[in-house]
Amino acid sequence: MPDRVEIGIIALATDRVHGAGYLARKALGLLVLVGPQSQAEMGLRLASLRPEMPSIAAAVKEALEEGDARRVIRRADAERRRVARAAIRTIARRRVATISNSSLVARALVYAGPTSVQVVVTGSDDEGHLLVSDLRAAGLSAAAIPLSQLDGDVAVVGCDAVFDDGSFINRRGTRQLVDRLPTLVLADRWKRIRGPPPARWPAPERFELIPGDRVRAPA
Repeated sequence: MPDRVEIGIIALATDRVHGAGYLARKALGLLVLVGPQSQAEMGLRLASLRPEMPSIAAAVKEALEEGDARRVIRRADAERRRVARAAIRTIARRRVATISNSSLVARALVYAGPTSVQVVVTGSDDEGHLLVSDLRAAGLSAAAIPLSQLDGDVAVVGCDAVFDDGSFINRRGTRQLVDRLPTLVLADRWKRIRGPPPARWPAPERFELIPGDRVRAPA
């Protein structure tokens, strides 16, 4: 079991193809594996593992306070289903664009069944290609495109953090998408941070702050 946990921690620390919501749930799975006696110590490790994704620390904190990581996972999954379903009315029967590989966005797209999905990518190793594969496997019409070929009606994106003024953090390139299309931002409670956005954010080479006034259809 310890080897499995350590492998999971390394995978969580090095994963560059999945979004914060997916990784937060993986962190809770690791808490389940170590058992009650070691959860506090493991929680400290997990909470500091990816500071650019505060939802991981928030999920761990909730699980430790609750004392039942499985229950927190079930509650979070139910909330994510509600958020994804609420997006249906905005994206159903439309040409939808997105960026990155948000599991919450993927769920919303599968629920809504848009006319087509355009995933903006910047190269062959972009995590958006994984999203395209997953959406096609679910029966959706999806394609990876450069931003220059964007031809959508609306954008839907996830985020790594969202602040009181509506500003949010997501991977670099998101602002260019937001500047071109009305945008719906999907977030669960682990990503909501009280107060204004900070002046600096970890991993600025990968993440950027998008001002709230640039989002024309916030969720």
